[in-house]
Amino acid sequence: MSKVHASVVVGKPIEEVFDYAATPFNGPAFIPNLNENTNMIPTEVGKGQVFDWRFNMVGVDLRGKAEVAEFVRPNLVKISSTGDSDSMWTYTFEKEGGGTKVGVEIEYEFSETALKRLANKVIVDKLAQKTAEQMCENLKLILEN
Repeated sequence: MSKVHASVVVGKPIEEVFDYAATPFNGPAFIPNLNENTNMIPTEVGKGQVFDWRFNMVGVDLRGKAEVAEFVRPNLVKISSTGDSDSMWTYTFEKEGGGTKVGVEIEYEFSETALKRLANKVIVDKLAQKTAEQMCENLKLILEN
């Protein structure tokens, strides 16, 4: 599995940052190339919530299912996904100064079918790192404005 990580300090209280970032419905607003998260069951966010996702990487449409594997408000969320990419998205939240440090770690592996449709793996890994960094910056921008 490949792994990327990024972090950012958001100038908002930990509960506010957690509640926004830990809600799969909000993912497409701050995660680049995440087209949609749909069919969320139950609608209340928490451990065991499942949903469908659709992501675009280098022009290739990827799909799958996800489940909130861990949910410890306001410090930790882990989302496990399967489909064209098997992955674990780990979000950590800790108080820092007057704000919140958000850490994002994504472990991922593309299915053989998806890899054949994507550009070479080195490019995909670099794009995944940029995605993690950009999602942190987007989260900061959205929540601080």
